[in-house]
Order: sequence, then C-alpha cells, then structure tokens
Amino acid sequence: MFNPFGMGKDLKGMEKMVKPALEKFMKESGFVKQEELDKALERIESLEQKLSELENRV
Repeated sequence: MFNPFGMGKDLKGMEKMVKPALEKFMKESGFVKQEELDKALERIESLEQKLSELENRV
C-alpha cells in the first residue's frame, strides 16, 4: 500500500543528503546567494562614496 507520509519522510532524507552537495557545487561554480551579493554591492557603493569624498578633498 502507498504511504504518503513515508514518502515525505524519504524526501526529507534525500534533501538532507543532496542539499549540502548542491550548495558546495554552486559555490565552486561561482554562484552566490542574493543576500551575499546585496551585501557586497552595498559595501562597494559605500567604498566608492568614501573614495569620491577623499578625491574631492584633494
């Protein structure tokens, strides 16, 4: 007999095995999470603004 609860449990187990491997593959392939990209872009913008302020002082 088909047991949907058993299948859900099996899927959770598969997810636990596959997720770390997928994240490692994506990291090694150059993919980044959106929040990491947003933080980096904010930092770049901040540094560009500080550089501009320093250039205007000279």
